[in-house]
Amino acid sequence: MSSTASVTILLALAAAPLIGGPGKAGHLPPLTARYRIDQTLNQEIDASGAGAGRQVIHFTTTSFITVRLTDSAGGKSVRVVLDSMRGDSAAPIPTSVMDSARGGEFRSYLDRSGRPAKLVAAGNPAAAQVQGLLSDFLPWIRAGFKVGESWADTAVASTGEGADTVTIRRIVTYRATGNETQGARKAVRIATTHASEVSGSQPTPQGPAKISGTGKGSGSYLVSSDGRYLGGEWEITSALQLSGQFSPQPVPITITQSTKVAILP
Repeated sequence: MSSTASVTILLALAAAPLIGGPGKAGHLPPLTARYRIDQTLNQEIDASGAGAGRQVIHFTTTSFITVRLTDSAGGKSVRVVLDSMRGDSAAPIPTSVMDSARGGEFRSYLDRSGRPAKLVAAGNPAAAQVQGLLSDFLPWIRAGFKVGESWADTAVASTGEGADTVTIRRIVTYRATGNETQGARKAVRIATTHASEVSGSQPTPQGPAKISGTGKGSGSYLVSSDGRYLGGEWEITSALQLSGQFSPQPVPITITQSTKVAILP
């Protein structure tokens, strides 16, 4: 089994939507805001059954983005500009690509409920290569929630096409746990739990591979009294299996994703 194929699995999981929730039209994020996104991804593969031993991929990235919202029919159009991105020496995306992606734009859309559509790179090929690392930063903020309330949402996302496709079905549950402050801002903390099912296929030098498994995780984020998203943090661990002619038994893969988002002054 190739390490390139395993990196593709990791980035496909990173590209899946993370936060969602039902709601009616209400407060949306501010017109313009800047955020810092710190991510750590760790992938461990036990390929002993395929004669390749244990493989570990670990890397971190830090991104700075500017988000601008504009009124549009039925909601808000979203424009995200990547101000900068950097990764450590183990990151599978080369530094040259991250540098070329600087200034790249991404587009999305918030419907009346505040639910974000998929984030899509606009025009910059390098930005398209780092899109998966940014796609889950913006939550769906449920309008009109009260402290103590709980709700849930199901999202399905697919990456790739044809024989190289990964589909993730994720259920996220939410609970508005209490009021607190962040600096001078009053906010509500919303705790989240995540459960997911992963399935798909991927070509490898040794033939086609089938991917399957589950994931679980938890996190939280803050929302100010006027609907401003103030950032959050979460961690998701996926236990997967990769099976195919390259190994007499399924190859276990464990992927842990940790993300922290902070609003900037």
